[in-house]
Formats: sequence, C-alpha cells, structure tokens
Amino acid sequence: MADALRAAISSVTTTVFPRSRLIQDNPRYRMIGTGNEIVSNLPLQMSLYFNAYFSPFWFATCIVMLFAKHAKLDSVYKFITIAIYVAMAIVEILRLYLGYAGNLQEKVPELAGFWILTLVLQLPLTLMLLLNDSMLIMPMERAVNIIMAVFVLFEAIQGYRVIKKMIEQQASKFHVQQFDNLIEMQEMQEESMEEIGFMPH
Repeated sequence: MADALRAAISSVTTTVFPRSRLIQDNPRYRMIGTGNEIVSNLPLQMSLYFNAYFSPFWFATCIVMLFAKHAKLDSVYKFITIAIYVAMAIVEILRLYLGYAGNLQEKVPELAGFWILTLVLQLPLTLMLLLNDSMLIMPMERAVNIIMAVFVLFEAIQGYRVIKKMIEQQASKFHVQQFDNLIEMQEMQEESMEEIGFMPH
C-alpha cells in the first residue's frame, strides 16, 4: 500500500516537475551522496511547525462553532460541513507528516505529496469554509479559518519553490557524481596501464 502510494506520488512529481525524471530513472540515483548543501527550507519548516500546533486549536474551535450553529443549518449543509471537517482533519495529519518528512529529509516524493494535498484538497476546502456564507460562518470560525488559509496558501507557494529547488540540486549532484565517476575510472585506467608497463613512470 505504501509502495503504491509512493509510486503514484512519484508519477505525479515527474509530471509536474519533469527534471526529476532525469535523476530518478538512473539506477545510480540512490547512490548519490548528500553533499554539504542543505536544501531543507526554514520558512516552510517554521510554517509547518506552527501549523502543527495551530491545527488542533482550529479543529476544536470549528467543532464548537458547528455545535453552536447546528440547529440553524440546513440539513444539506449539516452533512457537507461535517464531511468537510472530517476530510480536512485526516488530510491535515497526513499533509503535515509528509511536509515534515519531505522537507527535513529532503525527499521529493513526500514533499510532492504534501504539496498536492495542500493545493488540491486543503486549500479549496479551507476557502469553502471561509467564503461560503450559506454555512452561517460565525466570527470566531472566520478568524481561525483566515489563519488556516494563510498557512495553507503560504505552504502551497513555498512547497512548490522547495520542490523545484530540491530537484535542481539533486540533478546537479547527479551530474557531479557522474563527472567524479568518469575521473575515477580514468585514474584507475592510467594506474592499471602503468602497472603493466604501457606507460612510463
């Protein structure tokens, strides 16, 4: 199940970020050293950190507000609101986990999964809670949804930039590794030729 999810995320990553295919298709991709440059993004990590602490407060506030306005809501909107909160709570946990793992460990598929969940699910659902007046939005609810929308929007923009930078950095490391391997092979060839006497000492 996890391998199938990772393969699906990798497929989407290569579609959205074509340069990632260059390094992932090569069998020596996983042998590339990490090097000295750290690509993990501090603003994104800070946003994820504060978002992780804010999310339980946001969810609790929304549930309290839902109970307060439940009797006044239309039956259709009762179902829609509950479904949105359940979906957002599940997506938020998965999204923050993938964001942490992808950013700190510099893993492109995990970070791409985080970005896709943020852009495709969390951002539209947050905007729906924020802008749909048919849900009888209460002032406290609007306040926490504005903060959540700021987090989600910033993470969607920053996540794209980080993925792009990570892919470029991994591609450059791949090319450097190939160049180092070529030099190493030439040196080994020269040494072996010296040993059998084809080249003067």
